[in-house]
Amino acid sequence: MIKTRPISGIVPVISTPFTNDENIDIDGLNNLINYLLKKEIGGMWVLGTGSEDMNLTFQKRLKVANAACEANAGQKPLILGTGFFAMEDIMNFIKETSHLDFDGYHVMPYHPLLSLERLEWFYIKIADSCPKPLWMYTSGNWSRPITVDFVRRLKSHPNIAGIKYSNKDAVNVTKVASLADEQFQVITAVASQLYACLCMGSKAHTSSLGSAIPDQLIYVYNLFKAGNLKEALGAQHVLNDILRDISTGAKVDNFLTAAEEKYILSLKGICEEHTSSYYRELNESEKMKVKKAVEKYNLLS
Repeated sequence: MIKTRPISGIVPVISTPFTNDENIDIDGLNNLINYLLKKEIGGMWVLGTGSEDMNLTFQKRLKVANAACEANAGQKPLILGTGFFAMEDIMNFIKETSHLDFDGYHVMPYHPLLSLERLEWFYIKIADSCPKPLWMYTSGNWSRPITVDFVRRLKSHPNIAGIKYSNKDAVNVTKVASLADEQFQVITAVASQLYACLCMGSKAHTSSLGSAIPDQLIYVYNLFKAGNLKEALGAQHVLNDILRDISTGAKVDNFLTAAEEKYILSLKGICEEHTSSYYRELNESEKMKVKKAVEKYNLLS
């Protein structure tokens, strides 16, 4: 069994590039991973919600998994998503990908009305048979929020390696972050609260923006790690200004910022701007807004 390596720093949620006909853009995905491997990232979160996983078929996810693992080649810790609505698909995806080179699986339970008791059964059922370490993955945007006690109980499972805890409740983030130890890791999320999560004890932070603008998140993290707290807070304020300035009406329609992130990646020459399935791309006025922000904050590095 490949154990999940310790993860610290910024962990990009890997965007999934598409061709114009909604196929997986393997060249674009390779470009993105090679681009990120040159940055000071702590790992990669593949096939997460920011990867538009909920819009991808089983076969398309297999293509992403194979290409991402091959491109990374074990260089950085890579946590691979198997968050399908059907349990059968979760288990089959694990069977089809377990031979690949990565550190563990993450599962977002796309079941917002399941009780916490059933969610506990859900994770234990998967962890008991999973050939690699399992990460829990929670966000109030997609599933029932889980409690601190829930995390405390399940962290004792020998095959549950950690949790991605995406929550804006500072009290709960602090309590969950305190549960981290040598056998159990905690990764936080939400770019606008990166500095706050670091202050609350988080050692690693994920964001889909880590694919499009990794340097700006890494800058906050590095300043904080060096003990330059005032400068880190100032960098967080700048990051929040960037988030405001690149936000468009597409996020209202898509919920995620996939369209904005893909457009920034297209400006960098990494992949095309296409989004998946339900999500729409930016219109010309929205592109102009994002392009102005890219130029203002020098985001093309």
